[in-house]
Amino acid sequence: MKPLEQVLPREERDRLRREALPGWYSPWAHLAFPSLFGLGVAAAALWQVRDLRPGQLGFFLFVLVLSNATEWRVHRDLLHKRFPPLGVLYDRHTPEHHLIFVRGDMALCEPREFRLVLIPAYGIVAIFFVSAPPAALLWSFGQINLAALYLAATMLYVVSYELMHLTWHLPADSRIGSLRLVRILREHHAVHHDPRLMQRWNFNVTVPLWDLVRRTYLPARSASSGRAGA
Repeated sequence: MKPLEQVLPREERDRLRREALPGWYSPWAHLAFPSLFGLGVAAAALWQVRDLRPGQLGFFLFVLVLSNATEWRVHRDLLHKRFPPLGVLYDRHTPEHHLIFVRGDMALCEPREFRLVLIPAYGIVAIFFVSAPPAALLWSFGQINLAALYLAATMLYVVSYELMHLTWHLPADSRIGSLRLVRILREHHAVHHDPRLMQRWNFNVTVPLWDLVRRTYLPARSASSGRAGA
């Protein structure tokens, strides 16, 4: 069995937790900045929308689906494969996040562990600059509504991704963690946190749409019964 496919003892995972949490870290600032930035950009973009048409609303939904596919691709090919010069994404995810949080022990122990779940705070700014050129192109062709909807959809998706991922790592007996829908989606994500399965199954963190499309969706009952090959 490969090292990353083994579940470390709890004591070793607790040691990794302590080493990954610097004293200066503020969990609430880490949560607030990307959320406020993303929501602020989305609100500013939607403020530009005028005379919305059904086809334009369909474009907004299309961008959300495209974002789901992008989430799947980035998770599979950048977060689980070391790809220079973006190796830091892999290092923060597979050897850290996945070694500390494993199926059966997914819950955060304290708010400072937000750092082990959320993307770096500057990440949403980087995603904004990646999303801006297509929006600017649409704007240059006079498609103001489409440009605004594209930018709003991408920013709202990133904020949703962050909040949903954090939710899946809340204690299962917490007020939010005990909700039925949260339990279902948390278990989908927990299957991905089985070290034997993480390189093949359940790459969507939000809604497993693209897992279904790409046939990487593994129900929790199948994972528990051992019917899935690693």
